[in-house]
Amino acid sequence: MRCASPHPGANFVEDTPWLNTHQAHLLPCMDIRGVFAANLKSLRRAKGLSQEELAHAANLDRTYISSLERCVYSASIDVVDRLANVLEVDASRLLQKPPTGATQ
Repeated sequence: MRCASPHPGANFVEDTPWLNTHQAHLLPCMDIRGVFAANLKSLRRAKGLSQEELAHAANLDRTYISSLERCVYSASIDVVDRLANVLEVDASRLLQKPPTGATQ
């Protein structure tokens, strides 16, 4: 999920019309949604859980877990907490950026 941005250090505003254009690929790949998605997938796999098993334990739909891991949807704070509880980590762990130079 990490990619080089053509505009390093540039700030982008969420929910701008610009995001809905063919130029969206210019945005940095590790925004908070990408960080959450990568951490969710990594922690789920580390626990040996399928998307379906995680979804069932968190009382969510499997397709929603898949969508979260692909950055299709943003999770509410309540969903982040439910997933963290199932994964037995602090909710903040799901939102921590990887150290510089780390690979996901």
